[in-house]
Amino acid sequence: MISILPTEMQFAANAFFLLGIERILYATWFIYPNSFKYHVRKGSFGKQIQNESLYWKNAMTLGTYIKVFQFGVCIYDLFFRSSISSPLNVDPLQLLLGLALIVMGQGLNVAVFKALGGIGVYYGYEFGYKVKRVSCFPYNVSWISDPQYWGVVFTIWGIYLCFDVNDFTFPLLETFWYLCSMKFLEHTRGRNIVQQILGPDTLKSV
Repeated sequence: MISILPTEMQFAANAFFLLGIERILYATWFIYPNSFKYHVRKGSFGKQIQNESLYWKNAMTLGTYIKVFQFGVCIYDLFFRSSISSPLNVDPLQLLLGLALIVMGQGLNVAVFKALGGIGVYYGYEFGYKVKRVSCFPYNVSWISDPQYWGVVFTIWGIYLCFDVNDFTFPLLETFWYLCSMKFLEHTRGRNIVQQILGPDTLKSV
């Protein structure tokens, strides 16, 4: 593994790897839900996960744990690596744009959870649960697909604009990974290609 040292190339490489862990985990739930269920029942993720009978709650718990990588990279970048400014010293138009992105991003995230609930957000359909089809906001907005993921991207860029961060490596890498999720890792075309290469999702829960 690449040493975590305060150099530009090494930060980018380590951030790329650490941020990708979350996206690969989420892709696994989408592409191999039966395999995930098998390993939950087998105890591969520990007793706490094994003892929870609802698979979408298992995914929610693991998703919460894995956020440590995302938050850790962001906090390190903002407070130990990059140069930041007080929002009071930021150009008013830039600050306004940043705040608008944060409000829009968080609004999308809240709306997604309100529309789908935890079971819908955490792959309940893929795990075999009945998840209602919705047509309310934000899923009735034709120009934005994957509103939850765009909500995360908007929020990250908004934070970096509000603090006038002098380097955009982190938001660029996050945008890359979330676009990978939206267009491939958590898309039907990506699932088909991955299963053609690695094999179908044939494992059954024990």
